[in-house]
Parts: sequence; C-alpha cells; structure tokens
Amino acid sequence: MENKTGFTLIELLVVIAIIGLLSSVVLTSVKSARVKARDAKRSADIKQLAIALQLYRADHDAYPSSLGCQDNWCCLGHGDAGTCWGTGSTYHGSTALDNALSPTYISKISDDPLNNTSRLGDAYMYAGDTVDPNGPFVALSWGIESSPTIQNTPQYCAGGTLGNWGAGLGNGGNYFCVLIIR
Repeated sequence: MENKTGFTLIELLVVIAIIGLLSSVVLTSVKSARVKARDAKRSADIKQLAIALQLYRADHDAYPSSLGCQDNWCCLGHGDAGTCWGTGSTYHGSTALDNALSPTYISKISDDPLNNTSRLGDAYMYAGDTVDPNGPFVALSWGIESSPTIQNTPQYCAGGTLGNWGAGLGNGGNYFCVLIIR
C-alpha cells in the first residue's frame, strides 16, 4: 500500500475558512480605526481653528465677519466659489474670511478628511457676527463619523456639543458637533 502525504480537500477548506474569518475580523477593526483617526483629526483641526479665531480676536477686538454667507454660515477653506454641505447646497465659502485667518493665524485651513461633498458635514463651517446676552461669539460646526455617547462626546466634539441630523444624511455618520467660541 502506498503512503501518500498531503492535505485532504476538507482540511484545505477548513484552513481557507479560518483565514477568511480572521481577515474579516482584521478588516473590520482597521475600518473602525480609520473612522476614529478621521474623527481625531477633525477634533484637532477644530481646536487649531478655535485658537486662530481667538488670536484674530485678540488682535482685532472682533471675530472675522461671515456676512454674505448663507445664514451667516461659511464653509472654511473653500473661498467665494466653493460650496459645501451637500450637492446643490447654497452654503459657500468666503475668500475674505479665509484670508483673514490664513496664513497669519493658521498656516492652512484644513478640509474635512473624508471630504464627501455630497453629504452634510463635508467641510468645517464658521458662523460669525453673533451676539447673545453674554456678548459676541462665533461657532464652528463639523460632521463626525462615529456614533458618540454622552460619555465620549467631549472626545469627538473638542469640548463642543453634539447634534444629530438624521439617518443617512451625514458625512459618514449621522452626527455633528458645534463649538461656541467666546
């Protein structure tokens, strides 16, 4: 009787199934890590923009104007011609606003890392020229991909507050953050 060495078809199929299962687990965790990394970049970008706005106010005793933008909300870093926050959106940028901040107060105004221009949250937004009983303030708004909870909102929202614009509308997720700067 001959003694053949090798693997049977069943053994090979079991090994292939195990490799497939392991690769799906790895890919899922890589995707999750990418989402968290993009949200961390957004938080860091917003903190830099907040510092730039505070430095501008210290020098000019006022925040940059957002007059001329839709409802006083401007897309940062998009200039007069650039639009953001969805296909067909009338939200646009302001070259004057961008030039007021960059390069003097921030070297470059970053764009959202995903930059999905067909969805809400594809750009960092700025609202200026706002006053309430506590005095003048400006707001920054941006989309996030993660599904935050009350416990981790500060981590994603750079100290701001969390909002939800509805299922399937956001830039990779359904949530956005707003940071008020006084």
